[in-house]
Amino acid sequence: MQRAFIKSETDSGVLVLTMHDPKTRNSISLEMMAELEEELDRLEADSTLRAVVLTGTDPSFCSGANVKQMGTESETNNDEPLPEDRSPWDVLQEQWDNQSAKGMRAKDEIDGVRYFPLRLHDLQKPSIAAVNGSAIGLG
Repeated sequence: MQRAFIKSETDSGVLVLTMHDPKTRNSISLEMMAELEEELDRLEADSTLRAVVLTGTDPSFCSGANVKQMGTESETNNDEPLPEDRSPWDVLQEQWDNQSAKGMRAKDEIDGVRYFPLRLHDLQKPSIAAVNGSAIGLG
């Protein structure tokens, strides 16, 4: 299936997702994140899909979050500063666990991007990164 920011295809029970925004070196925008979320939902719901492979359109795998877009969006975000005695990953995991326990999805699109690595980690099916080229930040 072709979407605006990802290519999706299946091959022998494997869902292959290709991040496709070469002009930004496949940075993850809110739109790309929404498309990835839809495909991961499909993966989880479809028993014929047994694994997911995530890759990027050359020349990069992923250049991280789309910081131009995130900068605009985060101006309205009122996140508290991180506690000094905890790592950012610990705080992120706690937030993810709290939302998952309540059956909630990310509270906004920026959270969707922020929680994407944890979403992949929590899949009940294998996820494989076919890293081609640069992988920076979230990538």
